[in-house]
Amino acid sequence: MRRLSLSDTIFYNLGDCYITGAFVLDGPCDPAAFVAEIEGVVEAMPAMAERPRRIGVWTFAERSPPLDLTNHIAIVRDRTVTRIEQIVLHLDRLRRSRIEDDRPPWRVFILNPLDGAPHDHGPPPLSALLIQSRHGLADAMRGLQILARMARYEPAERHVALAARLPFVDPALLAGGIDVHDVGLSAMQVPRRGMSRDGDASERLAAVAASIVAETGLFPHARPLRGNIGRTRIVRRRISENGLGNHIKMVTVSTGAGAGKRRWRIPGLARAQNLQLTQWLVALAPRRLARRMMRIWYANFDAIATLVPLQRHLVVGRRHVTAAFGVPPLWGPVPLAMIAFADGEHYHLTVMPGKGFTADRDLLLQRIGRLLNPETATDRDAIADVGAALAEDERRSAQRSRYGQGADGSSSSPVNVPASVKSP
Repeated sequence: MRRLSLSDTIFYNLGDCYITGAFVLDGPCDPAAFVAEIEGVVEAMPAMAERPRRIGVWTFAERSPPLDLTNHIAIVRDRTVTRIEQIVLHLDRLRRSRIEDDRPPWRVFILNPLDGAPHDHGPPPLSALLIQSRHGLADAMRGLQILARMARYEPAERHVALAARLPFVDPALLAGGIDVHDVGLSAMQVPRRGMSRDGDASERLAAVAASIVAETGLFPHARPLRGNIGRTRIVRRRISENGLGNHIKMVTVSTGAGAGKRRWRIPGLARAQNLQLTQWLVALAPRRLARRMMRIWYANFDAIATLVPLQRHLVVGRRHVTAAFGVPPLWGPVPLAMIAFADGEHYHLTVMPGKGFTADRDLLLQRIGRLLNPETATDRDAIADVGAALAEDERRSAQRSRYGQGADGSSSSPVNVPASVKSP
């Protein structure tokens, strides 16, 4: 049994707090190869064979009984899935379903794996990996690092036999019960034209989110604006190479949009997540109180924009990953959340309008695509002022004492450097 870090304890204390992702492949996944890869990763990273255990006011990780991969990997057959938008339906069902507490908190569904069945007519079905884990186990950044090391393992005869035992699951029959604060998911791929640095892309994504939510035709229910955007930074934690845990934290940047509004706010709420005292309160408080604190903090945001760099040439189950979409837990009624995996060519974007959104979703997606790659002066000007405000707030924040502290007190280093939002 080992003691978990402060940030990991926070996420476990919040209860049903899951990271969910879909990784689209360029062909049918080889289940035997995937089983061999998962087995190799579990051996290299013992934390994947542990389960959380709350003792008193802290969470520990204890070794579970011998790991049976058939309890963590299942197969989904749905040959009607031929487009990315249809994969999102399965992803939406998965994020609303709980993982049982008696086992390590992760699971994988292989959508349309290799089976040897002939394909007669029409577009071929898409194959993908649907992955879900407790946020206390790992975040999106660490999950991508796990996928990046999977191609080094080769299957043996025992892996073929184990793959034949994998259960078949209908995602529609998964038990629900997890409430969400949005009106559904949308997935889109937007070309990154001329974008060569993640810093520029991350700042642009935050500026686009702020600009979109400020449009009264799309988000009239978001008035009056709070003037804050939640965005993420990667932190450097003192952890072993084979460890898991969380390496991303959310920070608040100000757009200045709500400066002239008479809206009462809790003093210091925007920067509360940077205070060690606040973090300890969420980690040690009873679960209901901890969730209430997170809900109050999330209500401070106009939008959340998360960008995670996606490694190139990811190979899983002997297939290349061609698209990736992620869904984080949202603890409060945020008008808009945008989560992007960004590689050298595309934003792989998950869009989550909050409750109260009644506008045309297609119009929302078109507007996001235009602002991410502005081709007219009107589109460029729409995010220029917001981008300048975000960059100025980043510069002021960088001068504050201990602003770079991670959730566990270790020093952090952002992967993004403020840059001009106007630069393509």
